[in-house]
Amino acid sequence: MKKILQILIVLVIGFSLNSCYYDDYPEIAPDNGGGSTATPVSYATDIMPLWAQCVGCHSGNTAPDLRDANSYTSLLNGYVTPNDAANSILYKSLIGSGAPLMPPGSKWSSTKINLVKNWINQGTLNN
Repeated sequence: MKKILQILIVLVIGFSLNSCYYDDYPEIAPDNGGGSTATPVSYATDIMPLWAQCVGCHSGNTAPDLRDANSYTSLLNGYVTPNDAANSILYKSLIGSGAPLMPPGSKWSSTKINLVKNWINQGTLNN
């Protein structure tokens, strides 16, 4: 009985000491309030395809022109403020705050809106 008690005490102490060990977790870059992420957003791959549903109205007659060949230049002409989504007309219209909601009558998913927000906050690169 004494041997069993000694073994149990050694096991409890061993488990206790082992439980104090911890792994270092990878550091996550803090969100500076701008919503930017560590993963770069590509205009050609991530943003331009979002305009597919918008070109019905924004195809040259209604600004901004969101056709593939013209969309980037058109957006930089007063619709986005690089590195500042909160003051960009494009972002404001997507969230319906300070500008008319786009697309009219149906708000985009937060995933799409955040993608555009991150692209703007990352400098609105044409990549």
